[in-house]
Amino acid sequence: MRRLLLVLRSEVSPLLRRVALGCAAALLLGAHSPSWATEVRPSPEAIERILADSPCDFESRSLAVSGYHDEGQYALAYYHAAWLAWLGPGEFRTRPSGAHFLFDRDHRDRAAAQSGDDLAAALPAVAAQRMLADSCIGGTIAQQASRLRKDIAAMLERAQAAAGRSDPVARMALVQLALSFDDAMVLEGGARDPSRLALLRTAATGAETVAAWLPEAPGPHRTLAIIRARLADMDGRAEVWQMAIAEAEGARALDPSDPYLAELLWTFYLRIGDWRQAAVWQQKVEAAAERPSRH
Repeated sequence: MRRLLLVLRSEVSPLLRRVALGCAAALLLGAHSPSWATEVRPSPEAIERILADSPCDFESRSLAVSGYHDEGQYALAYYHAAWLAWLGPGEFRTRPSGAHFLFDRDHRDRAAAQSGDDLAAALPAVAAQRMLADSCIGGTIAQQASRLRKDIAAMLERAQAAAGRSDPVARMALVQLALSFDDAMVLEGGARDPSRLALLRTAATGAETVAAWLPEAPGPHRTLAIIRARLADMDGRAEVWQMAIAEAEGARALDPSDPYLAELLWTFYLRIGDWRQAAVWQQKVEAAAERPSRH
C-alpha cells in the first residue's frame, strides 16, 4: 500500500497523482512507433481529416501535437495535447505529447500567446494544477491555501463564462478546474464543506457528457471515477462507492494497460472493505510494477 497510502482518505492524493504526472520526466516517443512510422508524416491538415472521422485515433492525435508544434501553431498543438492528457488512454496521457506537454511552461506560454476561445478553459485549468503543485512541492500550502482557493474560484468562474461547452477539451478543462477548486478547498481545511457536493456533482455531469460524446475515450470515465469517489467519501453510502468502482471498471475496459486504473480499483475496494477484491487488484498492481517498462 506504499504508493496508494489511502488515496482518497486524504483527498489530496488525486492532486499529487496529477502533480507527479505533470512533473514526470519526458518519455522516449520512439518506443511508440505509429502505423506510418516508416512513411512521411502526414501534414496536420491531413491528420485533422483523420480525426474528424475518428476522434479517438490517439496515434494521429499524438502526431498532431508534434506536427502543429513544428509548424509554430502552438495553440493547436496544446489543444491536442490536452485532448490526450484528459481524454486519452494512459499510454498516450504519459507520452511527451500528452500531460508532459501541457505542464511545460514554454509550451503553455506559446499557446497562450496564440490562443482564442478554444483554450479559454484549458490554459487556466493547467495553470490551476500548476499553482497547487508548486505550493505542495514548495511546502507553502498552509500559507497559500486560502489565496489559492480564491484564485482558482475566480479562474473557474471566468472559464465558465468564456469556454465553449460543446467541445470535449473545453468541457473536460472545466471539470479539471472544478477538481482543482475542490483540492484547494480540502487543502484549506474544508473537506466537509457542503458546497463541495454541488461543485463535484456539476463536475460529474460534465465528465458524463464527454463520456457520452466519446464512448471510446477512457479519460472521462477515469476522471468520473475520481469525482464519484470524492462524493462517496463525503456521502459514505456503499452504493455511491459502487458507482465510483463502476466508472473505474469502465475506464479499465477501455484502457486495460493503464496501471493507474488498477491502483484506483485497489484503493476503492480497500475503502469499502472488500478485502478479497482488494487483494485481486493488489496483485495486478504488483504484477504491473514488476513488468519491464515499455518506455
